[in-house]
Amino acid sequence: MKKLILAPVALAALTASMGAFAQTSSVTLYGQVAAAIEYKDHQGAGAGGNQWSLGNNEFYVSHFGLRGSEDLGGGMKAIFRLESGFNTDTGTNTTATKFWNRQSFVGLDMGQAGTVTLGRQFSAAVDRVVRTLDPYNAGGQGLITTPIALFGVNRFAANGTTYIANDNRTDDAVKYRVSLPSLGLEAGASYGYDDGAGRSYSADVAQTTKEYAIGAAYQKYESPTQLSNGAVPKATTFLIGGNVTFGGTFKVYLSYVDNKLDSATALTGPSTHNKITILGARYTVAPNIDLSATWYGDKGTDLRNPLGNATAGRDGKKNTYIAAVDYYLSKRSLINVAYFRNDLKDGYALDATSATALSGATHAGGIAPFGFSAFSGFMVGIRHAF
Repeated sequence: MKKLILAPVALAALTASMGAFAQTSSVTLYGQVAAAIEYKDHQGAGAGGNQWSLGNNEFYVSHFGLRGSEDLGGGMKAIFRLESGFNTDTGTNTTATKFWNRQSFVGLDMGQAGTVTLGRQFSAAVDRVVRTLDPYNAGGQGLITTPIALFGVNRFAANGTTYIANDNRTDDAVKYRVSLPSLGLEAGASYGYDDGAGRSYSADVAQTTKEYAIGAAYQKYESPTQLSNGAVPKATTFLIGGNVTFGGTFKVYLSYVDNKLDSATALTGPSTHNKITILGARYTVAPNIDLSATWYGDKGTDLRNPLGNATAGRDGKKNTYIAAVDYYLSKRSLINVAYFRNDLKDGYALDATSATALSGATHAGGIAPFGFSAFSGFMVGIRHAF
C-alpha cells in the first residue's frame, strides 16, 4: 500500500482552507428548575375541595435547552435553539407527544439585515407579549396566572371538544425579525404553515428605551377545515400597550388585547369577542426583592359553550388578580411567594374552558351550578436558573 505524503506547501494550504470553514462557534446549555408548594380552593369535580400540592411553580416553568451559533463571517451567524419543558415534581415531560415541546428552530442572524428562523417557535405577536406587554413575560404555567396566554393559542387545534390546545407556540413556522438599535426600534413577522391545525399570520412592532417600551402586534389563526358554506373560521388578536419605568425601580404596565374567535363548527352564529385590559406594576424594593401586582380584566361577549360554539347573548366578565414577591438568594436562585384569584361573572360562570383550566377537573357547564364564583390560592416556590 502506498503512503499518501503531503508536501509542506500542500499541507499549509489545506490547513488554511480548513481554518476558513472552521469559524468561531458555541453551544450553551441553559434552563431553570422550579417547584412550589401550593394551596388552591374549589379543586376537583363539582364544587371540589381545598387542595395542597407540590408541583410546578406558577411563574417559572422548568425547562432546559441548547442554543448555539456559528460565526459565518461578514456579520452573519448560523443559530439554533432546542428547548424542552418538564415537571420538576415527577420528572416527566410537559408534553407527551413532543420532546422539544417549547422551541426547536434553526436560522440565520444576518446582523443589520435581520434574523430568519424556521421551526417550532413563538409567533411575532407572542414575542411582543413576552418582551413588552405582560408584567410576568407570559412565563406562567397556566391560565391561573397567565390568562392572556389563551389568546396566543391556536383555538382550532382540537383538544377534545373544546378546540383548545393551550399551546402558544407555532409549529412549522418561519419568522423574520429586524431591529434598529440606535432608535430602539424592532419589528417582526411570522407565518405558520398548515400542519393539520391551520395556518397562522402574525406581525409586531415596538420601541424600547431605558425609560419606556411600547409595542403593538397582530395575529390570525385559520381553521384547517373549511365549513360547508365555504367559510374558514378565524381567530384574530390585536394587542397594544407597553410599560414605563420610574426612577429605575418602579415599572408600570398598561396593555389592551382585542380577540375575536369564530365558531369552529357552526355554519352560522356569532363570534366570541374578548376585550382584555392589563394593568400591572413591578417595584424593586431592594436589589434582591421585587414586588409585583397585576389585574387582567376580560370582558367577553357571545362566549363559547362546551361544544366550542359561540352562544348569542352569553356575555361575562373574568377578573384575574395577582400579587407576588420575588426574593433573590443570588443572581440565579430565588424564592417567590404569590397570591392569585380568578373571579368569573355572568356568562363566564358557564364557561367550560375557564372552569376546567382553573379547577383541574372537567366542568362542561362551568361553575354556575356549584354555588361559587371565584378560584383562589397561594404558593411558595423556588427557582434556580442555569
